[in-house]
Amino acid sequence: MIRELTENDFAQAVPNPYFDKLMTKKEVYLKKDDYATFEEVGKLNGVPAEFIMKNCLSEWAERLRNHE
Repeated sequence: MIRELTENDFAQAVPNPYFDKLMTKKEVYLKKDDYATFEEVGKLNGVPAEFIMKNCLSEWAERLRNHE
């Protein structure tokens, strides 16, 4: 059985010092229908739409890198 996490589980947490080196923030415009699709998938999986979009882009970029 999976235990539900509480505030105490994250009391000793520290920010990832490598986050800024690994991530880039960019603004992307999407069609409303496309974003609605990501929102729907996110709701089904219990995660934000942005998480689904980030994972899709990462997988697509990996395929492009391996295809060359």
